[in-house]
Order: sequence, then structure tokens, then C-alpha cells
Amino acid sequence: MQIAIFGGSFDPPHIGHQTIAKKIIKKLDIDLLLVVPAYLNPLKIQSFLDAKTRFKLIKKLFSKKEKIKVSNFEIKKNRVVYSVETIKHMINKYNPSKVYLIIGADNYKSFHLWERHEEIAKLVTLVVVARDGFKYEHHNDVKQLKVDINISSTEFRNTFNLKFIPKKIRKDVENIWHKKGKT
Repeated sequence: MQIAIFGGSFDPPHIGHQTIAKKIIKKLDIDLLLVVPAYLNPLKIQSFLDAKTRFKLIKKLFSKKEKIKVSNFEIKKNRVVYSVETIKHMINKYNPSKVYLIIGADNYKSFHLWERHEEIAKLVTLVVVARDGFKYEHHNDVKQLKVDINISSTEFRNTFNLKFIPKKIRKDVENIWHKKGKT
């Protein structure tokens, strides 16, 4: 069995996340894509949406998708969980022959700051999602996955343009946004 781990804040989930998941399934020889929303990104102070809300949104977005499972491993911990812990948990749970770790080009730039990044690099094959506007130094031991959608959760939170939110969760995100007093 070959797996890919696609973690992140998903704050909120957007069409870029949906497109990345589709590309992973299409381009990588995997049996299962594990989407793992973070309780809190270790390099951030807080999330805009709480962990349980983000988990519900991402679970709804990927429900009934073949080869995709949304994991609440990090959310259940109720604390910051470093990627190395998640990777080791998934290896123990699924006993895969190969593990891909999907990270954005923006996160790859700070990969050297990740907790036990050398160990992570030995456990997985890194797959860097490259998108317009994010340049990074490509290394031979890293696979690249090109995605042509130029959107980020930060950009969405700044503009609140609902066209970037998948239709399946658009109404949910709009309701949450209004409850938070945003217009």
C-alpha cells in the first residue's frame, strides 16, 4: 500500500485544496490520500476557524471521495502536533510500502524549521505543490506537483470571495463567516 499525507490548516478549505487532492490522486501511484487538518500549525499562533469547524468542513468536502480519508488524528490531540508524529502514526496504522508527504511551496521554503525535518525526509518522499507566485529551490529528492490555482486561505480571509470555496461547503463557510461578524 502506498499513501500520501496532505496536512494543513485548511483555514478554511478552498478550491485549491480540492484541486490538490484531485491532482494527488491522478498523478501519484497511491492507494489512499490521508487529509489531516492540523489542530494548530506549529508555526502559527492561532487559526481563524477553530479546529473542529475546520475538520467538519474538510470532512464534508471530501466525503464520498474514493481513495480519500480525512483523519482527525491531530484534531483529537487538542494540541500542536508535529508532522513527524503524524507520519509515524500513519506508518504504524497503515504499514505502507511508500509514504508521500504533500506540502506547499510556501511551506517547503520553511521546511528546515520543521521539528525533526531530517527524520521526516528519511521517512517520506516530499511532494511540493508548486503554484504561480511561489518560487522555491527544487531538489532532486523532491517531487513536484504543479497546480495552476492561485488562491490561499489567507487571500480568501482577506477578500471573502466565495468563488474560491467549493460549492459543497460554500453555504457553511458563508454562515460561519457571518457569525464571526465579517461581511
